[in-house]
Amino acid sequence: MIPKLATRESWQILPPPDIRVDLGFAESYTLEEFDRIKRGLIPREMEDKWFVFFEEPWLYFHRSWTGVCIYGARFESSANGVSVVESWVSRDTKYFKGTCTDYDRLILSFLIDAFLLGKPATFPVPRDIPSDLPKGLYQHHVVGRGYPEIPYSRRGERSNGEEREE
Repeated sequence: MIPKLATRESWQILPPPDIRVDLGFAESYTLEEFDRIKRGLIPREMEDKWFVFFEEPWLYFHRSWTGVCIYGARFESSANGVSVVESWVSRDTKYFKGTCTDYDRLILSFLIDAFLLGKPATFPVPRDIPSDLPKGLYQHHVVGRGYPEIPYSRRGERSNGEEREE
């Protein structure tokens, strides 16, 4: 069954934020993958944390419960498919507390791969979440579903949390 095409009118949303930073997300997709990406994502259950829609040439990612726009990605066609040529992440602290652009880039990649393309995906878990937080709780807060997890380290940090000499 092909999911319903998501449009701006499919969900109650807020406009993209004025306060945002360049995300530096640069990926390429086949035309078949892009057809799936353009369909977007309309939440169907409480666990569905994202609403995603495409409005030429931008793909917008909104939190489903609040309608807040967190990510934007602009696509351009090429001979081999399409590429993301511009992207941003919200830095409006009234609505979004994220501050690590590298981590946000991983989350955007995860959202596209897991939710829009249906690919097997591994959820990046930041190392600075409290160790007493039950496993999977942070992931559920961000994406609402269960995926394998992999620890995310900021650049210059070893996987055990120690600083790496560079």
